[in-house]
Amino acid sequence: MRFPFRALPAASGGAHASRPVIDVWLKGLEATGLACLLDSGAMATRFSAELAEIAGIDLTGASAETISVAGHRLKARSTRVTLSVRDATARHDWDAAVSFCDPWPFGFQLLGLEGFFRHFRVTIAGYPEWVECEPEDGNPPLPRAAGSL
Repeated sequence: MRFPFRALPAASGGAHASRPVIDVWLKGLEATGLACLLDSGAMATRFSAELAEIAGIDLTGASAETISVAGHRLKARSTRVTLSVRDATARHDWDAAVSFCDPWPFGFQLLGLEGFFRHFRVTIAGYPEWVECEPEDGNPPLPRAAGSL
């Protein structure tokens, strides 16, 4: 599955820069994909804690820790969830560990090594500005039925 880069604000704010961003769907929140920045330097996949609440994910009893992301101190509670990536012709679902963080100061989620990169062969082409993700678990993407998400 190949996706074009998308513009996100620069780390210092202001100007936008093209970055490797893909939409990922969270089970329980199927109405729309979540813009996720691929972060090959991050071990964990990190989402806003608000998304867990909206998706009906119970974080009671989830392991908790205080972490720093881009200079922000956050409370992270981790659990396993089902995620999916989709394009016009295929869909791939996988089980992933995700840290749901509060507060979440970003307008995007982060896909790290444990929750994303271990499940895909990822090619990032910086000059032509695209990212390609192919499942690595031996299961090919599921074909999509016409009109389905």
